Amino acid sequence: MHDVMIDIEALSTQLGAVVLTIGAVIFDPESDQIGQSFAIRLPAQEQIDRGALVDVDTIQWWMDQSLEARQAAFQGPCAHSVAQGLGKFSRFLQRIPAERLRLWSNGPSFDSAQLQLLYARFREPLGPGNGWPVRYNADRDCRTLFELAYPQGGIPVEDEGVAHNALDDAVGQARAVQACMQKLRDHTHP
Repeated sequence: MHDVMIDIEALSTQLGAVVLTIGAVIFDPESDQIGQSFAIRLPAQEQIDRGALVDVDTIQWWMDQSLEARQAAFQGPCAHSVAQGLGKFSRFLQRIPAERLRLWSNGPSFDSAQLQLLYARFREPLGPGNGWPVRYNADRDCRTLFELAYPQGGIPVEDEGVAHNALDDAVGQARAVQACMQKLRDHTHP
């Protein structure tokens, strides 16, 4: 498998936000296979100290989310540093050769872009050659696929896990991509 679905939870909808959590799962869009997963919580204050953004509206939005979602984003085990967390994420992605990796998200202009900025902001502690580990042409966009396969919405995937838990959302998005690919295959090959 060469596809990875990512999801992040953040403290702003603007680029340069504090990234609270990263969730990722390796999957095969052409079947129902879901592979290894990754989840990590990153230290928020360290990001704020380096200029990452926090929005009052996003904080208010978080206050309205489920207890489980808030606990996943704000409590429990956390990387010792942002650099350490990004290093672990890089090692997870490096399980797939860079030239074959396809990185899916529910909008590369948010999830992938936020992570690229985070890697740039913390480049020095990671050392030379340890920047964003994803090729320029690897991004894939779930929302476009979702709209092509199900223009009226209603992708037939059961909601599993906790909404706004980065790993649970990544798995759900991977399952939705698989359902869309199946529908498109069935539609083009009667």
